[in-house]
Amino acid sequence: MTIPAELLDSWLNVDPDPATRRAIEAERLRPEWVEKHFGSVLRFGTAGMRAPAGPGPARMNRVMARIAARAVGTELIASGLTSRGAVVGFDARPGSGDMAFDAARLLAAMGIPTAIIDSPAPTPLLAHQVLARSAGTGLMITASHNHRDDNGLKVYWEDGTQIRPPLDQRIEARMDLLSLPDDGDLAARHEVESLEVRSVIASYVGAAVRRPVFDANGQPVDPNDVPPIVYTALCGVGSQTLAHAFATAGLPPPIYVEHQRHPDGTFPELPFPNPEEQGTLDDAMALADDHDVDLVLANDPDADRLAVAVRDRDGAWHRLSGDELGVLLCDWLIGLHDRGRAGKTLISASSVVSGRMVEALCTARGVAHHRTLTGFKWIMEPRLTHPGARWVFGYEEALGYSVTDAVLDKDGISAAVEFARLASSLAARGISPLERLDELSAEVGLHVTGAASLHLSSEEISAAMSTLRGASVPAITGRPVTNFTDWLDRDTSHPADLVEFELGPAAADAPGSGAEATVRICIRPSGTEPKAKIYLEAVRPRPTDIRAERRLLQELLEAIAAEVVDCLCSL
Repeated sequence: MTIPAELLDSWLNVDPDPATRRAIEAERLRPEWVEKHFGSVLRFGTAGMRAPAGPGPARMNRVMARIAARAVGTELIASGLTSRGAVVGFDARPGSGDMAFDAARLLAAMGIPTAIIDSPAPTPLLAHQVLARSAGTGLMITASHNHRDDNGLKVYWEDGTQIRPPLDQRIEARMDLLSLPDDGDLAARHEVESLEVRSVIASYVGAAVRRPVFDANGQPVDPNDVPPIVYTALCGVGSQTLAHAFATAGLPPPIYVEHQRHPDGTFPELPFPNPEEQGTLDDAMALADDHDVDLVLANDPDADRLAVAVRDRDGAWHRLSGDELGVLLCDWLIGLHDRGRAGKTLISASSVVSGRMVEALCTARGVAHHRTLTGFKWIMEPRLTHPGARWVFGYEEALGYSVTDAVLDKDGISAAVEFARLASSLAARGISPLERLDELSAEVGLHVTGAASLHLSSEEISAAMSTLRGASVPAITGRPVTNFTDWLDRDTSHPADLVEFELGPAAADAPGSGAEATVRICIRPSGTEPKAKIYLEAVRPRPTDIRAERRLLQELLEAIAAEVVDCLCSL
């Protein structure tokens, strides 16, 4: 692709960041560098747009924040929502504040009443403000749990959810590179309303945190009975809000991992700022060992995800998978909502790549469950399309949970509060979260999930997905393919780049155990990173020895994952 020199010149002329200007001047004669930075334009993925920070329309920077904000503002005006206004927030990554203020000032200059949270804040606070202010749109500058060098933008619309097709496509079509916004297109700072972060936290906590505190049997929870908790914000923005939320809920303050408590967008000493990754909770678990604590909670850097580690029967640490945590929270919340159901329909939702144990649990408890496309912009859609029902729970296996409709997105803060409460309720019964999982497995079937990923270029991923769609796969690890679903064809109004295999039981004489289990495999490109993601689930409807069978199914999924990865590598 030939990149016109005029684009680099015009970008240099409007770029307010000396560092990115210097990078363009130093690298503009290198075609490979120019192609990487100027050869494409950021697009909205599963949860907004994300990319490494740097110059050019293929990276996240102040010019792109202005371009995207102008496109959002133009769509807002065209939709007749100008008077509803906009609200802007940002995380603690380097440059996030500058991008947020640029976006807010540009929107204000377009005649859109705009407010900005004055300090780094969790994404759920911005999402709540969209609802609390009845705003037309919300913009959050964040790369969430992405690599430390990334940044990004999430966009919310008037209904309080992240934008979905075709709205995101209309906004993308308005992202004009021919006329780049400059400083003259920005309003003065005083023309943007400033929202004090403490008041925003109070508004969020007042709406999202349930009080007083009761257990699933309707009995008040004594804060002195809550087990001690170690908490880490992973150098993100969650600590201040979580402290307020715990205090409001009547929960004792957690023990903080001090060197990860305060916002630091460089994430020092963290292997990766994603609580799903190995090593990220090591310091928290070590602190818990020092204090003889059995429960660790962690938020990701923008505090919209929750990770949990608990001790197993042998005293070793067990990091709950996203699906295990989802089942425990769903079980707890159904118990809370059951007391006030009074004939109301209860609804929940989870993404297609998440495990189906929550669905089985909801079926057993009389809760209407919806399987959706990947991403919370889809998971929250049933809450909007069933306004007469009571929202119970939504989740995705990547540690995203919705425990309240005060935020129409995933929310790691309110989820942490609810998990602390359920842990207290279980402790009062004398059992652990892992033992509760065993009880639920006996009730609705043993569901074991796993995941794998394969780092590939976007071209390699696209080619592999096309080959998978065109190939006939008769069996995987000796298990026949009983059903194949191409989600590009399943819902033509919102096609998804996802394929799903269902495998039947293996032959009776198949090597190893777990032959009676059924298996499901989902494969899709990541919406935020250059890799293919593989999701696996094995189900035994009537387990007889839950602990032993869980180990066998875990070994089975590891073998299947290895075969699927080898298959993708060879395509």
